[in-house]
Amino acid sequence: MYDIKNSYGSIGFEIEVDSAAYAILDSSWHQKNVCDPFSRLYFVKEGRGQLVYRNEIIELKPGNVYLIPAECKFAYGCDHLEKIYFHIYVNTLEKYDLLSSVKKICAIPFFENKFDELKECLETDDYMKLVKLKLIIYDTIVKMYEKYRFKKVPIKQYSEGVTKAMEYIHRHTRINLSTEKVSEKVFVSKSKLRKDFKNETGISIGKYIDDMVFFKAKRLLNKDYMSINEISQKLGFCDQFYFSRRFKERYNLPPSKYRKQILLEKNIGE
Repeated sequence: MYDIKNSYGSIGFEIEVDSAAYAILDSSWHQKNVCDPFSRLYFVKEGRGQLVYRNEIIELKPGNVYLIPAECKFAYGCDHLEKIYFHIYVNTLEKYDLLSSVKKICAIPFFENKFDELKECLETDDYMKLVKLKLIIYDTIVKMYEKYRFKKVPIKQYSEGVTKAMEYIHRHTRINLSTEKVSEKVFVSKSKLRKDFKNETGISIGKYIDDMVFFKAKRLLNKDYMSINEISQKLGFCDQFYFSRRFKERYNLPPSKYRKQILLEKNIGE
C-alpha cells in the first residue's frame, strides 16, 4: 500500500492506493451490485468488457482509462480483458471520499506507452518509479476533472474543537463511541461540541461516528487477514450477528457476501 499525500497538509487531502495489479481476465471476472468505499481506475490494453451503471452499458475498450467513483453501484464482466487496475481512496479531511460526489463512470483515452510505464512502475523496487506512478494517477484524475467538470467540493475550515473531535474519532472508531467520551477527550463541553459539529459539518456527531464505523468496516473487509468476528470486535459491536445485521441494513448485503464480492477482482488479478 502506498500513501500519497499532497504538500498542503492543512487541507487534509490524501490519495491512498489500496491495491493495484496487472491482470489478464476471463469470463470468471463478473459481478453485480458492486458498491465500494474506494474508487477504481481501469487502464485497458486489450480485449473487451462491460460496466453497467444505471441501466447504461459502458464498453471497456483498449486505449481508455475508466474511473468508477467510490460508492457507485455498478456491475462488471468480460470475456477477455487485459488491464491494470487501481483501487484508490481520495480522502478529504473528514475522511469521506472526494470522488463519491462524481456520480458517473468516466473515461478518457491514454497513450499505449502509458500502459507499459504503469506496468513497469508496478513491478519496480525503485522509489522514483513509484513517484512516476503517483504522478500518472494524479494526472489521470485531473484530466477526468477537466473533461467531466466534477461537482465542486469546497475545502472546509473547522473550529479547533471539531477538528480535534474528528481526529479522535478517526483514531478510536467504534460503534459505542459516545459524544460524551469525545467531548471529554477534546476538552469541549458535550452541548457545545454537538452544536458546533452540526453547524460546521451539516450532520450530527452521532451520524458521523456511524459513517466512520461502517466506512472502516468496508475497508477492513477489503482485506483477508481479519475474520468478520474480529472486525466486529475491533469496531465495538457486541457480537458478530449485530454487526452483520447493521451492515446489511446499511448496504443491503451481509459482510460475508460483501467480502467475497470485493476480493474477487484481487484474487483473479494475482
